[in-house]
Amino acid sequence: MNKPGNKSYFVWLMVVLTVIYIVDEIASAMNGSMQPYVLIDLFKVPDGNILSQEYAKAVATATLLSIPGYCFMFLTPFYKSLADRFGRKLFLILNTTIMGLGLLVSFLAPDYYIYVAGILMVTFVQTNDMQVMYIMETAPEQHRAKLCSITKAIALAGVSLIGVCRKLFYDPSVLSSWRKVFLIPALLGIFAGLGSIPFVRETPVFLNRKKKEEVKEKPASNGGVLPAFRYIFRNRQMRSICFAGFVFCLATGVTSYYTTITGAAVSTGALTEADLNLFMILYPFVNAFVTFFSGFFSDRLGRKKASVLLSGIAAVGLFVFVLGTRFGWSPLLIALGYGVFIGGLWSVSDTMILVMAGESTPTELRASVYGANGMISGIGMLMGIMVMVLGINLVGSDNVGLLSLVTTLPFILLAMVLLMKNVKETNGQDLNDVEVN
Repeated sequence: MNKPGNKSYFVWLMVVLTVIYIVDEIASAMNGSMQPYVLIDLFKVPDGNILSQEYAKAVATATLLSIPGYCFMFLTPFYKSLADRFGRKLFLILNTTIMGLGLLVSFLAPDYYIYVAGILMVTFVQTNDMQVMYIMETAPEQHRAKLCSITKAIALAGVSLIGVCRKLFYDPSVLSSWRKVFLIPALLGIFAGLGSIPFVRETPVFLNRKKKEEVKEKPASNGGVLPAFRYIFRNRQMRSICFAGFVFCLATGVTSYYTTITGAAVSTGALTEADLNLFMILYPFVNAFVTFFSGFFSDRLGRKKASVLLSGIAAVGLFVFVLGTRFGWSPLLIALGYGVFIGGLWSVSDTMILVMAGESTPTELRASVYGANGMISGIGMLMGIMVMVLGINLVGSDNVGLLSLVTTLPFILLAMVLLMKNVKETNGQDLNDVEVN
């Protein structure tokens, strides 16, 4: 392998990180994509009826069973801070491999307890986004957001593999056939994690920091959970970013139940199974398209203006998706709506929680702050999910689409107001020059 400064190494690195990003996105989307079929099978929902009270209870029970596991989120800052001490490479490999193993556990699960244990394995390491940190600390600063969005766009297009596997392997008459959809992504994750070992080296920003510490002959400042939280709450910029990000994450609950919305549309006759298959294959490409250009918007307009623009695009997409599933519009239009929605939504989330946070944090604390901020945003996401679960039991599965509008749009608007008012622009920041203050 070439040294990290060489162009050929950089190209190889981007290829490997893109493959890892594909694993990350597929693993992240798997539970939401297959949720109704898993619940119908493992909770024995009568006749597989998504509109039934039994299904609503299964959703509530599944969420309650998941909550104790989400306590592991409080370990995320401690786990992620280790990358400030031992480097980024180890955890890039470890996280990717664990994602694959988590999907394999869910594939083999005899009941929902084991299934959710596998999903929590994925969730725990997925929130670390080590491939994003690699890009942040390797790419030229003027192209940082573009490279993040390009690699993620390719990865999001790879999520269509779930739709393809669903079409090939899932049979509604065989309730356990959902397991087959998990197998290929599980093996891909394990092979990608272990196979990346000879192709990836430590990031230059981390190595430069270690060299400076050796020259100064002072003890290494290796981050840590307490210093990370102290930095977040004492630094006005990071405090504002974290609070705005927390509010924004309250708007993401609907993304865990979009298959309940489409499944309900099938149950009411608004959509057919063929429409649903087409939707599952197409929306990841729309998501990828929006994500691809989000980085160009971010580098050109700045992080804040791009976030406002993408939030507006996401709101329009959600309206199209909800109305389309309710009134039986073309699956092409519904896929366009949902793809635009999540493309805009997660691009803003990445910009605020990863890019702006990374550009506002010194290298010796960056991984630790990512972990602490990830826990804060994770709590916001969990609260958003609980609001959706409560709403499903109150209004029924057939009204989840309308519920999502009420629980999503106000939080997006409030988060953008907080971002524009309280957060300084970070575009063009040299990551080597961010100081603790």
